[in-house]
Amino acid sequence: MMNILSILTEDEKEFLKKHNLSPSDFYDARGETAKVYHDKAKMVGCHFVINNCQYGHRLKGRSGHCIVCNPARIAFQKRDSKGGVVYVAVSGKYCKVGVTDEKNKTKKESLDDREYRLNSEGGYAGRTGWRTIKAWIIEKNGRTRQTLWGECTDANPKTVAKRYTIEKKLVPLQYES
Repeated sequence: MMNILSILTEDEKEFLKKHNLSPSDFYDARGETAKVYHDKAKMVGCHFVINNCQYGHRLKGRSGHCIVCNPARIAFQKRDSKGGVVYVAVSGKYCKVGVTDEKNKTKKESLDDREYRLNSEGGYAGRTGWRTIKAWIIEKNGRTRQTLWGECTDANPKTVAKRYTIEKKLVPLQYES
């Protein structure tokens, strides 16, 4: 495998340093399409790739989005690669799917803390009365959180918890009040 540092420009090395990224987080995807490099990078455990963006940058997330144009994507990728507790919280007709990665707390402590924060200082999104209706401990939260969030936008929040539980994939579940 090629040494990634040898193909990075000085500006790219500075970018990695500034954002606390390691060259080992990158897969050399020069000349490959997103469809090809996504699975290859994932298979070798790389969260990011080197591949041209339309504005002349070369550092991207596996999904193909430029992390130089939008550095917030670094946090998205890191968060989606971590485990934690994914939860569904409701306040009236509103639903929030979130994740907490506090490893030093139990699931209950983590959710109690999250409920407190959702309801403090005027409440999340200006609403109070948030309560957690379902939660799962998972190894990687990205796809799971995104799937549940998609369900929340199209359905009654309680049906989200009724229909799914999270293990290695989403499977039917009876709702527990």
